[in-house]
Amino acid sequence: MKMKNIWLAVFSCFFTLAGKTQKIDGLHLVCPLNEAVVVPPSYNIFHYDEPDLCIVLMSKPDTTVKACINGRVTNVEKTEDGKWDVVFCFNDYYFWYSGLSKVIVKRNEVIRSGQPVGYITAGEQMEMLLFKFETPLDPVKYLDCKMVLRN
Repeated sequence: MKMKNIWLAVFSCFFTLAGKTQKIDGLHLVCPLNEAVVVPPSYNIFHYDEPDLCIVLMSKPDTTVKACINGRVTNVEKTEDGKWDVVFCFNDYYFWYSGLSKVIVKRNEVIRSGQPVGYITAGEQMEMLLFKFETPLDPVKYLDCKMVLRN
């Protein structure tokens, strides 16, 4: 059921924003957390189809989760574990944040890069996935984060 909602959000975003003229030749994303710590895949708390093209971010002092790019929120959903997922899109790119403890955006809301979308509990983790339509991309290649790799 959860994946069905996510795919509906992807198609909605694609058809709504596909006609926009703004181009992303070199995708540049703002870091969702001020002091992000990248957690290697063996420590990931979420697992999806291989390869695992996601980034797990952990933050100690800052718990505000920000939009990494301008876009439109296509889905906000509470998960079975009581956390929140937020999906937003820009053109044929879409971004999926998982593990938020509180969400402050709504479906169909237009968001700006750097705008708060929710919060994580201090010391906890969030996961970010990036897709170009249905193709998973490695978010680390596009994020402008001061990241520390946790061993």
